[in-house]
Amino acid sequence: MADLEKEDRVICEFLRSIGPWNNYITIGGGYALIIYKLYLSDQHIGYPPVGTRDLDSLIPRKVPEVSKKDIAGYLKEAGFVQLFKDYDNPATEAYVKEINGFEVEIEFLTDSATRGDKNKNVVIAGVVAQPLSYLSLSLQTTLKFKTYSGETGIVVSPGAWMFHKGLTFPRRSNASKIYKDLYGIWYVASQLGDFSNNAIEELKSLFQQHPKWFQTFQDNLLKWIEQAAPIDWSKLETQDPFGRLKKLNFERIVKSILQGKHL
Repeated sequence: MADLEKEDRVICEFLRSIGPWNNYITIGGGYALIIYKLYLSDQHIGYPPVGTRDLDSLIPRKVPEVSKKDIAGYLKEAGFVQLFKDYDNPATEAYVKEINGFEVEIEFLTDSATRGDKNKNVVIAGVVAQPLSYLSLSLQTTLKFKTYSGETGIVVSPGAWMFHKGLTFPRRSNASKIYKDLYGIWYVASQLGDFSNNAIEELKSLFQQHPKWFQTFQDNLLKWIEQAAPIDWSKLETQDPFGRLKKLNFERIVKSILQGKHL
């Protein structure tokens, strides 16, 4: 639990750093798994998820002006350093700060535009957000949580988290991130007790609401399983430091997800 307590401090500091904007920012990515384990599921069962230093912050394309100071202003005031990552206009950016000995990197993501240049970065409340396909679901389907010190935040719901990862992992240019995404689906669906069962129920409901997306989700996972070489399975299994993720176990969990059944 020591590492999770450190993660709690990171999450608290981030939420405090963005001030009133925390009501419009949804935490996704690997930190969502940490939040599920820390605040939303039974602490006494299972193992913590693999840590991450990237804090993905999801933001809608339109947000009200809740403060005269924009998000970038709040982050810089809190000691975050702005970094530019490419030559795009506007350039992809990140905000970096060392918190409790961890260098934490915050990036902002939003849903793809419905028209025009879908992949063009967009400035929202003073920060540059990168557009991602299918992200609208993650922005619309969320849970509230409270940290141990009473900070409140918003996280992508577990069903929407799994759905988005299953839809997008084949597009990853970095192969190691594909294994991380698949590990995340396995972890959320199977390692959090009743929370995992509820996540599968939620995912089943989302499948019914988005049948075309479900077809893509199913095709992506079944194709990966069919084409995975022994080295792929080895790399996937090593994502779990506790040794619980195995090929047969993963295949069984994917089958249960696609059928909308609890383990």
